Formats: sequence, C-alpha cells, structure tokens
Amino acid sequence: MELIKETLSDLRHKNRLRILEIIKRSEPTSRAYIAKLLNMSRSNVSEIVQILIEEGLITEEGVGDSTSQGGRRPTQLKFAPNSKYALGIDIGGSKTIAVVTNLRGECIARTKFASHPAGDGSALQHIRETVAKFLDESEISVDKIVATGVGIPTIANYETGDVKFAPGLSEGDVNIRNLFLTELPEPVYVDNDVNMAVIGERWIGNATGCKDVAFVAVGTGVGAGLIVNGKVLRGMSGMAGEIGYFHMDPFVDKPDTQLATYGVLESTASGRAIEQQIQYYKPKFPDSKLEDGMGMAEIFEQARDNDPLSLYLIDKMTKSIAFSISHLVLILNPERVLLGGGVAQVGESFVGPIRDRVQSLVPMKIAVERGQLGEDAAAYGAAAMALLETENLVLD
Repeated sequence: MELIKETLSDLRHKNRLRILEIIKRSEPTSRAYIAKLLNMSRSNVSEIVQILIEEGLITEEGVGDSTSQGGRRPTQLKFAPNSKYALGIDIGGSKTIAVVTNLRGECIARTKFASHPAGDGSALQHIRETVAKFLDESEISVDKIVATGVGIPTIANYETGDVKFAPGLSEGDVNIRNLFLTELPEPVYVDNDVNMAVIGERWIGNATGCKDVAFVAVGTGVGAGLIVNGKVLRGMSGMAGEIGYFHMDPFVDKPDTQLATYGVLESTASGRAIEQQIQYYKPKFPDSKLEDGMGMAEIFEQARDNDPLSLYLIDKMTKSIAFSISHLVLILNPERVLLGGGVAQVGESFVGPIRDRVQSLVPMKIAVERGQLGEDAAAYGAAAMALLETENLVLD
C-alpha cells in the first residue's frame, strides 16, 4: 500500500510540473485546453491549477473566447515568472560569477569578483560572504529565492555536497553545501561546474530542447558535461566527463608527473598547456612573434597574422580536442556538441577547425557549436539546478 501512495505522489508531482510547463509555453491558456492536451479530467487539472495559484506560480487574468458551441468563456491562466527566484554561483579558480534569475532564466542581478580575498583568508569563506553581500546590496527579497546552486571546478559529490579536492580553493576536504548554508538561501545544491554549464545551455542556451548533448569546456583545463536522455550523466563516482584524462597515445611512456596528475589531454591541449608550450617550441619557429607568458587571446590574435608558431599550436590543440570529441560522439551519439570555457570565447577560429575535424572522424552528422551563454553558462546552470531540485522547473 505504501508503494502505491509513493507512486501516486510521484504522478502528482509530475503532472504539476507538466501543467506548469504548458502554461509557461502556451500562455494565456485555460484549464480546458490543458485537460484536453494532457488527457486529464478537468477536476484534476483544476485542483493542480489551484495549488499553482496558491504558490504564486500562475495567475488568472481575463477570459478567453468561448467555443463554437457557446457556453461560459474560459478564465485565462498566465505564468508568473517573477514569483520565485534562484541563486546560481559558478566558482572558478580566479573568478566567481553569481546570478539571480527568475523562473524563465531572465537575469535579475549579477556579480563577478575575484575568488580569492585581497589578503590572507579562506577563498570559499570569502566567496560565501561576498555573495551574501551582493544579495543584500541588490535589495532582492531573499524569501523569494527558493534555493542556491553552486558549480565548482572539481569533482563534487552531487548527493552530499562533499568536495575532496578543490585546488586553489581549499586545502582539504570540504562540504560546500554545509559551508554555504550559513549565509545563503537554502537548500544548497552542488555539482561540477561543467555539469552546471551543460544544464544552463539546455535551459536557456544553445541546447534547448536537446535530450542528448555534450558540453566540452576548454580553458585552464579540459572537461565535459554530458546529458543523456535528458539527465546529467555523472557515473558511479561522479567522474563521468573527465576527458582531460584521455590518452592521445596510450602506448608511449609518459613518466611526466604533470600528465599523471592532470591527464594527458589536459596537459597537452588545454589553454594553460598551450601557453606553456610557447617557450619549448619557440626555437623551432624563430620568426614567431610569440613570447613566453602570452595568453590564448594573443596566440589567436597572432594566428590571424599568420604567425607560424601560433598556427602550429592552434592546429595541434584543435586536432587533439577534435580527436577526443569524436570519441564522445561515437559513444554517446549526442544531438550536438557545444564548446565552452575561456578558449572557446575566441569564436569560429577555434570552433570551426574542431567542427570540421570531428565531422571527418565520425560516420554521422553532428552539430558542433559554441555555447551561447559564454562565461555565465555554469552560473545559469546552477540556478537551473536550484529550480529543478525544488520542482519549480522542468526540462523536457
């Protein structure tokens, strides 16, 4: 009997979300339209609609046209996107971005700041206090924020909020959920930043409507966020998508400890790795204008002037990234692959060669595009997770 109760409860939650999503997409609409579309009784629809009205998620506004048979004109239902907010935080090694969004993913407030305090002190504590101050100064009613989502650039336990290793942010194990609960709106949900980014792109970015998508972030490191059949793929230990450990040539002995620590792909084709290779390759390209210490933006800028070393490094990088993506495509068969992270922001000069090379390596047609949300992808994804987990959002 208990199992039946749980099943009915799950069905009720599902119908609530389905009705909310229909109103959001088809507003203004009526109870009769929803009942017909979902093949539900009008009484059941009316009961759920009343709950949504009481929660403030929808409103009754005006009346619609009567049917050809006449009768009472239906009361129109509209979505109330500003009835609730979500807080999304993307913690990076150097910068943190926080956004407050409404139920449509529209930005209500945003801030960006250095992840580390000016003096000594805990980076995570600094981030928590800075976001709390941001909320206070933005004069947003914290009572309207239903939850907080946090993306962090390391492997996180999605169930507990535990983080075993956060390089540059924490010296040891830390529970992000418990740490942030003290000053930020609860509940708090924690996940890897690239997982958050793919959720963000699926919510309001370049993957809306996609049930199978891969988001590959290339910046200081390399990682992938994967959605399979509408669900984030995390794997047994939360390490699904750690493509930075892909071996480009597993039969070559690589004793370098950096490769063992960060993974072969990340240690050879990330933005940081390419920047570090300037000094090594410069003697082979004496005419190059690249200098040790230059960043990826300068490398791409010099490539536009046909700088030989710049062209070589970009070619080397995009080949490795494309080779790795081709394996993701063959295994997961996603609808599209999105490129994000700091390096992808240079645009088509990075995305184009990868797209062409991936297509040449796989037998099926695959869309490879740049993510739409740029550096805000993970912050918006964290806000989306906050709404998803509190049953204020559904992503079909």
